[in-house]
Amino acid sequence: MKMKRFIIIILLFITAFNSFGLESSDGRIKIVLNSNNGSFAIHYLDNINTGKYIPLLFDKDPETSFLSISADNKILKMGSSSGFSQKISSSSNGGTIIWGSRELIITQTFAFIKSKESALSDGISITITVDNLSDKSSNLGIAYLFDTFMGEENSEHFTLDSGLSVTSEESFTSRFPNFWISPSSGTNIKGLQGMVRGPGITVPDKIIFANWKRLQNNLWNYQVKTSRNFNLIPYSINDSAVAMIFNPIRVDSRSSRSVTIVMGGYSGSSFQANSTQNDSEISNIFISTINTETDPQNIESSLRSDLLANNDLIKKINVLLEYPNNVTDAEIELIEQIMETLKQRQKLYEDR
Repeated sequence: MKMKRFIIIILLFITAFNSFGLESSDGRIKIVLNSNNGSFAIHYLDNINTGKYIPLLFDKDPETSFLSISADNKILKMGSSSGFSQKISSSSNGGTIIWGSRELIITQTFAFIKSKESALSDGISITITVDNLSDKSSNLGIAYLFDTFMGEENSEHFTLDSGLSVTSEESFTSRFPNFWISPSSGTNIKGLQGMVRGPGITVPDKIIFANWKRLQNNLWNYQVKTSRNFNLIPYSINDSAVAMIFNPIRVDSRSSRSVTIVMGGYSGSSFQANSTQNDSEISNIFISTINTETDPQNIESSLRSDLLANNDLIKKINVLLEYPNNVTDAEIELIEQIMETLKQRQKLYEDR
């Protein structure tokens, strides 16, 4: 059990007065940005019919995943380092967190993306840009610690694209895997996928898999011991995390550096950072269908929305049947889910 879970009750009292401020969703992904400390949570729509979302990162205390900036050897933990103002905004394709000081502006931009085989958004790209506002050059580094939890259900905390299991501390500074997975056996997806290589993705200088508490205590200078597991007795048991580190580089005055990290629900496909938000007809019908709520006070309105969705679906199916060889498995899956959702709501209408 995680040591930090022992203090969840206390955290619940604290966070009750610091509720998440901005929520944005598209397709299967929902992100929530905390307006108080700049932390974020990412959720995956695991069951469309029930509307059940599952967290992809540890979400009882989202601050356990955090962005760290190294500025001329000074370590800044964004959201808790003093001297920074903070602004959060949402957009149709994600959201943005901006921290500003006299010398630096750090912008963290979240954007919905979709994997190669998906017809809906099922992941996010996170682009971090650090602007040097000072009158001199600075050595600026970027690191992100992600508090994973899915793989903690068994001894296989992480798997790599090669099929290799990571069951103890490990790091990479070269010959990077294409991606890592925090595997899950109790969901419709295979786990959380973190991309390392791919179009638009910034390859880190180092990736570290280690115990969360050990890693967060010394993120920038961590020394891996492959003989050490994911326990830190007695404080943190069976508690793993992954850090993606981009070493400091010289950034001239009035210049900036950016990195892009990509992650999402793993279904056997992969992501790239520049995949655009899906706006196909079938995905629009799907989104419209799952977003229609049955209003007991206005059944006629809900029924009208579902009839429109049904008619649009029939038209789209007729178009697809003209070129059946071009129909993808993802489109077939969406059609089946739309039909199942409409069928369930039909029963509700009949019961009324």
